[in-house]
Amino acid sequence: MMKTKRYVSEFEQFMDGFLRQHPEVGRDQQLGWRIWWERPVSMRQVDSESAANSATRRSYYYD
Repeated sequence: MMKTKRYVSEFEQFMDGFLRQHPEVGRDQQLGWRIWWERPVSMRQVDSESAANSATRRSYYYD
């Protein structure tokens, strides 16, 4: 089976070379991801916020 070369744009070539020369950029990206997306979650806080934000349910919806 023949392997085909995949298309690599100029931008992708530039970014690959840049990231090879500057590995600290990748580490900074990972740190930024962790700061915003991998936060510890307090289930007590989640439960209290969901209880505070939920509307009270009535037995009749047409009142």
